[in-house]
Amino acid sequence: MVKDSSQKEEVIIFSDSHISKFTGFFNKKAFKTGVKLIQGLLKENPNAYLLHLGDITDSGTYEDFVYSKKLLDDNFSNIDNLYTVPGNHDLRNIGDKLWKDFFGERQFFIDTTENGGNMIILGMDSSEPDENIGRIGDRGLEAINELHSYSDDLVKVLCFHHHLLPIPNTGRERSMILDAGDVMQVIWRAGIDVIITAHRHYPNVFSLSNGIRRCLLVNCGTFSSFKTRGKAGHTFVELTLADEELNINVYGIESYSKFQQPVKESVSMLKGELKPQVGYLVPGDRVLSKICQFSDTHFSPGSQFLAEVYDLGIKMMLRENPNLLIHCGDLTNDAYPEDFAVAKIKLRELRGYDIPYLIVPGSRDLQPFGRELWVQQVGPLDPIYEDSSLRVLGINTGPDPSGHVGRSRLRMIKHEFATYGSYKFFFVVMHHSALPIPRARFKRAVTDAGDVIDFVTGHKVPLVLSGLDHFATAMQIEDTVFVNAGTFSSKKIRSKRMNTFNVISIYESGVIQAEEVEIHSSTRHLLGLYSVPIDS
Repeated sequence: MVKDSSQKEEVIIFSDSHISKFTGFFNKKAFKTGVKLIQGLLKENPNAYLLHLGDITDSGTYEDFVYSKKLLDDNFSNIDNLYTVPGNHDLRNIGDKLWKDFFGERQFFIDTTENGGNMIILGMDSSEPDENIGRIGDRGLEAINELHSYSDDLVKVLCFHHHLLPIPNTGRERSMILDAGDVMQVIWRAGIDVIITAHRHYPNVFSLSNGIRRCLLVNCGTFSSFKTRGKAGHTFVELTLADEELNINVYGIESYSKFQQPVKESVSMLKGELKPQVGYLVPGDRVLSKICQFSDTHFSPGSQFLAEVYDLGIKMMLRENPNLLIHCGDLTNDAYPEDFAVAKIKLRELRGYDIPYLIVPGSRDLQPFGRELWVQQVGPLDPIYEDSSLRVLGINTGPDPSGHVGRSRLRMIKHEFATYGSYKFFFVVMHHSALPIPRARFKRAVTDAGDVIDFVTGHKVPLVLSGLDHFATAMQIEDTVFVNAGTFSSKKIRSKRMNTFNVISIYESGVIQAEEVEIHSSTRHLLGLYSVPIDS
C-alpha cells in the first residue's frame, strides 16, 4: 500500500498497572479513570495502536494473571491492536512460565506501512525472572540492529519495559538494563527515532543526539500503581505522527497530577528522520578553548601502570597545544602511599610543562588512604579552574564504586553556574558517569544519576566530562554534552582502540567537537560534533 505522510498515526502507551487483588498496590480507581481517557482518544481514532509496556501484574502469580487478563479484556474489548511486553513484576513467582498462556509472545513487531502508515514499532522483553534489573542481551541487540535494513524514511520506534537512561525524580538508580551502554551504541546504527520505556513510575522526555542524528527517549510513568512519584500521579503517553510532525503527549490521570494539562513535545521530521541536533563547523569559527581530557592513569609501581604509554600520551597531548588538561579520576591504581609516590613524580613533571591542569579523584584514589594523601599531594577534592573564557568545576563523586553527587554538590553546581554561566563557558568534571558506558554493566554510574542529568540539562550546563570504565563515548541530552574518557595508561583495556585520550574543541559559536586519539597509532576518531547555546 502507498504511504500517506499526511495520515495521522497514533500510538497510546501505558505501563506499570500492577494489577492485583491481593498485594494492595493496584489503584483500581486510577485504572478506571485512565481507561476512560484512553477510550476517549480511541473513539476519535479507532485505528490507534495500544501498547502496554510491562508490569501488568503486581506479583506475577496465577491469580494476578487471571485478574489482569480479565480487566484488560473487559475494558479494551473494542481494541484489536493491543500489544504487550512483560515487566520485572510479571516475571516474579515463575510468572515467566505463565506469560505466554495469558498474553502470548514476549515481543511484538508492528509495520504500519501495511496500512499506509510511516512507522515500524519493535517491542522487546527486557526482563529477567525474579530480578528488578533488566537486560536486552545479544539476541535483542541483533534484533534492534536489524531495523537498520528498514528505510530511514520510516519512523522507527523501539519499546521495552526497563529504562535506558536514568530517570529524574525516581530516587537511587539501581534497576536499569545492565547492557544499556551497548544498547545505546546499537540504536544509532539502527536509526531508531523514538525509544519508549517504563519501569520507574515517572514520565519523562529527553532529546538525545550522538552528533549525527537525534532520538527521543520517552518514559511513560505508572498507569495504576499506588507507588507514584511526587505530584506526577498516574500517567500514560500518546505518540502521533502526521505531516512530518511527531508529537509526544504525556497525560495525567488525576486532577492533582502535574501532567493534568498534557505535556507536549513536538519534533519536526526530515524524510522520516528527526532533524539532527548537531553542530556544524563553519569557516572562521574561532576556537574558544581546546581541552585534552584523559583518565584512569592508574599510577603505581606495579604492572597495571603502563609508564611508556603514559609518557608517549603526554607528549601527544602537548602537541595538541591545549589550553587545559583535565584528568577525570583514578589517578592511582589502589591509593596506596607507593601509588601516590609515583603520582607525585608524574604531577611534578606535568607542572614543568607550564600547562594548567585540573584533576578530580576517582573511586580508586580515595580508599584506603587516598583522601588524606590526595589533599596533601594533589589538591582539593572539588577543584576549580578559571581563565578568561572558562570556569570548570570539579566534583568529587566519592570512594564508592557507584559514585554519588549529592544534593549539596548539586547546589554548588547551581551556584557556580548562576554566578559564571552567563559570561564564561562553565562546565562540570567528575569521575563517575551519569550515563551508561558501552561494554560495562550499568552498576557504577552515580546513584543519583537521574537527578544529576535532570539538573544539568535543566540548567543548560553545556558540558559534563567523566572518566568511568575505560571506554570513550559522547552523547548530547537536550542542551548538555556528556563526554567520557577511555583509559590513558592502565593495563585494563575495554576498547579495541586501547589507551586513548580525548581532544575537545569548544568554538565561539557553541559547537563542541569531541575526538578520541589512540596513543599507540595517533589515529583520531570523531566522538561527535554538537551544538549548545552560548550566551553572547
